[in-house]
Amino acid sequence: MEWIIQKTVELGVYEVIPVAMKNCVVKLDDKKAKSKVTRWQAIAESAAKQSKRSLIPEVKMPMSYKEAVAYAKKLDVKLVPYENEHGMAGTKAAMEQIKKGESIAVFIGPEGGFAPEEIEMVRDEMQLISLGRRILRTETAGIVALAILGYQLESQTDGRDE
Repeated sequence: MEWIIQKTVELGVYEVIPVAMKNCVVKLDDKKAKSKVTRWQAIAESAAKQSKRSLIPEVKMPMSYKEAVAYAKKLDVKLVPYENEHGMAGTKAAMEQIKKGESIAVFIGPEGGFAPEEIEMVRDEMQLISLGRRILRTETAGIVALAILGYQLESQTDGRDE
């Protein structure tokens, strides 16, 4: 998780929200979560400084999947890279609809993938996209999704962090 936070901050995220999903391998109790979030926030600060970001992203306390879905409802764009979503045409179309300044949620699945019921919960509210033909590790999927988003958004701007 530390590596994921470091790299996603370098790639420009606004905030990081760990989400407890059915197939998560690591389970955190409240006491462990607080100390982990403190550590993760320090990593986010270091990564923001290293990548010359003017904004330090916030690492939030872990949420349940239902809480994260409810939290994302207020955002403009909600993307779910899903290993069973085939073809890049849908991903390309979703990216082309994103405009500068929109708030974006990207749900990255856990080590064991999304549970079918987790996908069904968001199927009508979020855009399921593909990251290609291969099954990616959680950390790789996050980097790929953010790189695709970064390309789309930075091609609309001069590339400065705002």
